[in-house]
This record gives sequence, C-alpha cells and structure tokens, in this order.
Amino acid sequence: MSWRGRQGGDGVTKTEPTWAPSEEQMQTSRIVEFARWLNAGQRASIADVTDFHEIQEWASANPIAFWGAVSEFFGVRFHEPATSVCDDLTMPGTKWFPGARLNFAEHMLRVNEPDRVVISMVAEDGVTTTITWGELHDQVLRLAGTLRELGVDTGDRVVAYLPNCIEGVVAFLATAWIGAVWSQAGLDLAAASAADRLAQLDPTVLICGGGYLFKGVAHDRRNEVRELQGLLPTLAHTVAVSTAGLALHSKVDEVLEWSEAIGRGRPIDLVPVEFDHPLWVLFTSGTTGKPKGIVHGHGGALLEQFVSPGFHLNLTSDDVFFWYTTPNWMMWNAQVCGLLHGASIVLYDGSPTEPSADRLWRLVAEHRVTVFGTSPGYLQACERAACEPGSDHDLSLLRIVAVTGSILPPGANVWVREHVSPRVQVGSTSGGTDIVGIFVSSNPILPVYDGEISAVALGVSLEVWDEQGRPLPAGVSGEMVITKPMPSMPVAFWADPDGSAYRSTYFEEFPGFWRHGDAITLTERRTIIIHGRSDATLNRNGVRLGSAEIYDAVESLAEVADSLVVGIERPDGGYWMPLFVVADDHAQDHELVSRRIRDRLRERTSPRHVPDEVIFVPALPRTTTGKKLEVPVKRLLAGQTTGEVASRSAVDNPAALQWFVDFALERQALEEQMVVAPSDNYQDWRVYSEQQISRILAAALETFSAKGYHGTSTRQLAEKSGLSVPGIYHHYRSKQDILFDLMMVVIDESIERARNALKEAGPSPAEQFDAMVESLLRFHMHRQRGAVLSANELPNLAPEQRAFYIARRDELQRMLDVIVADGVQAGDFLASYPADASRAITSLCLGVAVWYVAQGELPEDEFLVRYQDIARSIVVKR
Repeated sequence: MSWRGRQGGDGVTKTEPTWAPSEEQMQTSRIVEFARWLNAGQRASIADVTDFHEIQEWASANPIAFWGAVSEFFGVRFHEPATSVCDDLTMPGTKWFPGARLNFAEHMLRVNEPDRVVISMVAEDGVTTTITWGELHDQVLRLAGTLRELGVDTGDRVVAYLPNCIEGVVAFLATAWIGAVWSQAGLDLAAASAADRLAQLDPTVLICGGGYLFKGVAHDRRNEVRELQGLLPTLAHTVAVSTAGLALHSKVDEVLEWSEAIGRGRPIDLVPVEFDHPLWVLFTSGTTGKPKGIVHGHGGALLEQFVSPGFHLNLTSDDVFFWYTTPNWMMWNAQVCGLLHGASIVLYDGSPTEPSADRLWRLVAEHRVTVFGTSPGYLQACERAACEPGSDHDLSLLRIVAVTGSILPPGANVWVREHVSPRVQVGSTSGGTDIVGIFVSSNPILPVYDGEISAVALGVSLEVWDEQGRPLPAGVSGEMVITKPMPSMPVAFWADPDGSAYRSTYFEEFPGFWRHGDAITLTERRTIIIHGRSDATLNRNGVRLGSAEIYDAVESLAEVADSLVVGIERPDGGYWMPLFVVADDHAQDHELVSRRIRDRLRERTSPRHVPDEVIFVPALPRTTTGKKLEVPVKRLLAGQTTGEVASRSAVDNPAALQWFVDFALERQALEEQMVVAPSDNYQDWRVYSEQQISRILAAALETFSAKGYHGTSTRQLAEKSGLSVPGIYHHYRSKQDILFDLMMVVIDESIERARNALKEAGPSPAEQFDAMVESLLRFHMHRQRGAVLSANELPNLAPEQRAFYIARRDELQRMLDVIVADGVQAGDFLASYPADASRAITSLCLGVAVWYVAQGELPEDEFLVRYQDIARSIVVKR
C-alpha cells in the first residue's frame, strides 16, 4: 500500500480532494438547476446555488417542501392530485401524497423518440440485441394486454425467474402499467431459494428463461424452472423466454412463448394507482428465517429514482447508463430506472471477467457509456490483472465510475485515476434494498476524497448515534440513523399485517427513528466513511445473502451437526465469508465433508452462498436461549476483544467461545497485513507481523538493514522480493514510500503491543509501568532490525512522512509519560523531571535492540528482569 492510500487515526484519508468538478460542470448540473428553480419560484432561498451542503441542509430540514418540489421539478403526472404532500412526519407509518393517483410505468415511457435505441442487451458470447423507444412502448402495452387476458388484475403478482435481459424490463413495465405487483429472482438461484421468495406472493403468472451464460458455459436451467413451477401453488400461467438459446417448449411444458405473448396482446389503457400502491417486492437476505418481502410503492420509488440518478449521477437523456448487476440485486431496479431520465441503458448477462478482466471496460467503450456502475471487487480484480482501460480502450465519453456494493478502499480511487483517467469522477455511494435508493453519495458539485463518500444524499436526514441513541460529534464512529421519513421507505413488509416485522427491523432499537445497521463516521468536512454492517447480515459484493438459507442447506447433510457463517469486511475493501462447521461424530473425512457442503450450497442456493473457507470446530457457542452467536463471532474475527462482544455468562458453552477467541488471534498473526483492533486512534492502520510480512516489506527490512536506505536500489528490492521493478511500482510509487510503510508498521506494532499489555495490567501506576516497560523491552528484543532501521533511517523520509511517523512515535512516548507522571503524583515514583525520566527509559529500551543477543550468555528471561530493574531504578523510590 502506498502513502497516498493510507488513512489516519481520525478516519480521514487526505486533506486535499483527488477530484473536483469544474466550474462548467457545477453550473450545468441538475442540482444547481434545481436550486435556481427553487429560488425562482420562491420555494426556498438558497444563497449559493453551487453549495451542495446548503441545498442538502434545506432539504433535510424541510422534507415536505423538498419532496413536493421534486415532484414538480421532474414533472410527475398525477391523474388525481394529492390533498397534501404529507400531514404527519411520524415514523413509521408516514403517509405521503394522500389522495394522489399516478403510475410509475407511465413515467418510464415518456420519451417520444420512437427510433432511438433505448436498451442494448449484451450476452457474454458477444451477441447484442437492441430495442428502440417505440418498440419498447409497443411491447409493454401489448404484454400488459396479454397479462390482463391471462387474468392478472390490479394488485395481482407477476414474478420472473430470468437472467438479465430486455424481456425482464418489458415484463416489469407491463406489470406496473396495469397496477400489478412485480418481483423476480435471478435464474442462477436454485428453484428452492427462488420459491422461498416468490411463493410468498401467491403469483398468478411466472415469466421464465431457459438458461444463462457464465464463464463460457451455457447453464441449462429448464429443470429448475419446472421445479419452481411446482413450488408456486397459485401459479396459473407461465410465459417462456428464450435465454442463452434455451427455453421451455410451448407444447411439452404448456407455456406461452414470449413471441406470442407480445404478438397477440392488444394494447391496454394505463391504470393509475394510489401513491403507496405496491410497485415491486424485493427481498431481505433471510438471516432469521425465510426472506422478508420489502414492498415499495409507485410514488415513493418514482421520487427516489428521480433524485438518486437525476441529481447524484446527473443522469439525462444524453447519457448511456451501464451498471453491472443481476436481477437478484436492487441495482437492476436502479439501472432500469435510467429510463425515467431518458437515458439509454446497457444490460449485460455473463461474467464480468470473461474472457478477460477488462470485459466491462470493453463494453463501456463499445457502447459509448457515459455513466458506468460497478463494485469495488471488480475494480480490484482489474488492478490484480494489470488492466489498462484508459490506454487500451476509448473511454473518452465516460464521465463517472459509480461504485457501490461494499466498502470502496482508497486504493481503488487511485487505480481509477492512474489506469482509467484522472478526469473521471469516482462516485462512491451507499443505500440499500430497503429503499432501493441512496442515503449517502457522491454528486457532481462536490469534490472526491479517497476512501470517503462525498455527502449525505439530498432528502436524507442523517445522524450518527451511539448505542444509547445520543448523537455523536464529527469524527466518531457510530450507528447510521435516519431521523426523518423518506417517500422511498417501504410501504410495508409482505405478509406482515400488523407491521410488527417492519417495526422490529428498523425502529426497534430507536423508536421513531430508522436504524439502518451500518457503522459510519461523519467527518468534519461532512464526508462519510462507512465501516461495514453493524449487525450479522451477510453483504457479499453488494448482494445480501441469507444465513438461514445457508444453514438450511448445510445442516441438511448428515455429516454436519451444526454450522455458523459470518461475513467480515476487510480494510482493503475485500469480503471474507467463512463457514464454521461442527462435524458429526461419524464424519471423519473433513475434506470430503467440505466438498459436500460446497456442492450442496451450489445446488440449493447459488454460487454466491458458497463460503470462502469451511473451517471445522469442536463446538459452536450459542446464547442460553439457543441462538447462534453470529454478531459476537463476527466482531471477534474483525479484531474486537471478548469482553466487547459477548458476556461469557450469556453463552451456553464458554469453552466454545474461547476457541473463537484463540482462532481470531492466531489468524490475525498469520495475516500478511493485519488490521489493528478498533480503538480511538489509528484504528485502520496495519500491524507489522514478522511471521508473514508482505514480500516487498520483508525484502526492504533485510536489504535496508544490511545495506542502508541509500545503499539499496529498487532493482535489489525487486530481486529480493521475487518481483520485477514494474511489479514494485505497481504497489509503491517510490523506494521512499516503501521505507515509510515499513517504519509505520513497525511503530504500529509497538503501540498496539503496549496497549494490549496495559489492558491486561492492574490499575496502579506501578503495575502499568511494569507492563509498559516489559512490552517495550520485548518488542526491541524481538524486532531488533525494524527498531534500529526506524531510528537510523528517519531522516530519509519525506517531510510529510517524517512528521506523521514522529507523531505516531510520540503517541507511544506519551503513554509512558502519563504513567510516570501519575506515579509521581501518587507518591509511587521519585523523579524530579518525570518527562526526562520517561524518555531515558524509552532510550534504554531502544538500546536493547542494538545490544541484545538471542541465545546469548544471558537467557532472555534474566535479560528482561535485569533491564526492568534498571528501568525501575530511574523512577521508583528506594
């Protein structure tokens, strides 16, 4: 990791932005146009129309005025007007635009350019199909007529089991056109998993594909479709679409072929519905049982999709919009909503890295994409594959790379600047299936800071709270809480008539306020840093997965007695999902059991549910009421200590919990780049581990120690680490950055060792002193080369690096300064000059790194006792 990618202790990456909008970009943005429109109509008084924070603060403070203005600005067509925008902002149960009638699909088809291509569908094998605005409008109305002929009425459910395809967009719009309710599952989901979702809705019609392409293979899913049909007892009709060259047969399977469905239908009039009338149902992950259906209304989804891409992506009819997604992810819904803004959209079905990692960049170039959406995982895959999109492809029209799905590491911004283009904005955003929208996001009039999200989104009232529901100041991590309602919040959960499941999901922790479940920091410059999920929801690359589905599949195996799965967000933006398994007493071959587990998960759920590792354990801890300890185990593996995550008295098997404590510590010791346990300062810095340090830093430690910084060339570092010189520069900008990185991980370990020692020591100054000195001595005895190198090479750091290192080193010194000062005040120590005494002890410990010899004449324990006694003699009364 290079210097420019680092984070400091306050969670803020850099003081200077790495991308900033031009004056022209700001003045021509839709946000600024909206602010001018507000002022012109005297709806608001925005002093500086280019000040995003002023606009956002007005919108947050005045949600009724804001959402009313949004409906006017974007020209929402109400077939019957609302009696008001909102009468009561109490959550949950807020009623928006009471009395209004409208239709979402009508707004998606407003563009009157019948010959312009609106959707381009690209399959992995390169086959591309397109549809124009005129064809889309015609097919939607014809399919709507056919659905009506098949008995689908307003409020009935139409569900899909499809890959990404044009037919899915047509079917969704036709369903919404007649006021029916849409839901879908991707064709890669197992039939049982799809049924866990779709069967809840008692659907009338199923629209299905026959197969999908992935990694060069056409996956035949026709038997899965037939199985799903049998799991939907209310199903009356099936419409079959040919996908990947595969489809159910009209005569054998008694289905209606797609061509007939859109050919025989007579266009039908639009059905205006109430503002909260269900538009679509998306599903939760299923962590605590079957996935819950989240119901969104026509009006709320419409307003959110005007604001999210309209303001924050500045999406217009001039754009070509491509987001790599699947029908299982809310980004499918969000991308399709590009039609609201008149944009053309690109759909892709296949692997993002087939036949090579730059596959999506090739699509961006070929289809002249202006707004490209992807995940941090894809950007990292491109970096690992040494892709050069900026030089290999014509990306001259691309203006923004929008990113969501997981935490975007600072290094991803660096990679886009250096390998795509420095003029392209990296638009990090975060929201959720819960609202099919955003809470925090980039926007076209604010700068970008690596590792941070630019601002709270328009229309969102967001605060950071502690566990007691108290607002936290800037720079302090806590729970993300939404304090005022938004129209895009769910209308309800499906099959939750009294609203109890809905309330317990979002409002149980803080009654009257929406707790989203993300741990975040709001910085002093009003950017946002997201640290990950604060609960146990699995969120793999932006797709929420249900632990209950995993348990159901895994524990159906006779060889498995118990299991537990967690997901850990890594500081580099990665995601680690291990599955812990207690094997049955008769299952001796763990390798065989592991293979069976992976196969079962692929069969019953999807490849996304297959864990990164299957780890066998002697037992799993549970609460005394029998619940799995997902959150405590997740937190342990993320670096927190036992007392912070679980009370042993609340665990049925403390020994089983202790196994995870030991496992977490052992795994951390083997990580190439360890993550410091959460603390008030420097919580995201890596910790040095000599057992398995990265190859470059290991080579640097050896060669710098032997030859000195100036006596070492980059080529020598490359040869020593087994890399090429370009390979070195792929990770670091300069030899100086390598030195700085090495010195920082050395000092980081010293500090963290000291902190841990002080936590274990007693409270008295004498006990704290002994623990601190022993920690410093042991560190310098076992990290001799790193300690000596840091002292000798400090002048060779750049001024900014040197200042940062000294500040970190001074933090370690202050820990000892405080202990000595407290001891003097308590009468335990005698030192006329406590600060000087403290520094003399530090120098003593550093000297140990020079003259201590392992397996020397003096055994280690005796050496340690002797020098602890020398340190005590400097301060302790005799």
